[in-house]
Amino acid sequence: MRRAQSEEGRQIADETLARLKSGEITPDKLVIDLKSEDIAKVLRVSYIAERFFGRSRSWLCHKLNNDMVNGKRAGFTEDERLKLKNALDTIAHEIQILSDKL
Repeated sequence: MRRAQSEEGRQIADETLARLKSGEITPDKLVIDLKSEDIAKVLRVSYIAERFFGRSRSWLCHKLNNDMVNGKRAGFTEDERLKLKNALDTIAHEIQILSDKL
């Protein structure tokens, strides 16, 4: 939370907003980019894909990166976006429980 409220956090937010306004990235791309965030060092995309979606790592990576697959963008549907949010909430809750036990 402190990082988000820091000067660095504000700078990242400003840069992201500028990229959105310029059309460099789309709102769909902002769902989450696990590869470029610190969280990628903690969470395995393959684990999330298998546990919560019953799919492969590459499937989820295509969705996260909004890649072209079979001539179409592989962005998230609203249901998949909600499922990803719930998956991350579940993992966060499980980590919190573990932390509380220490």
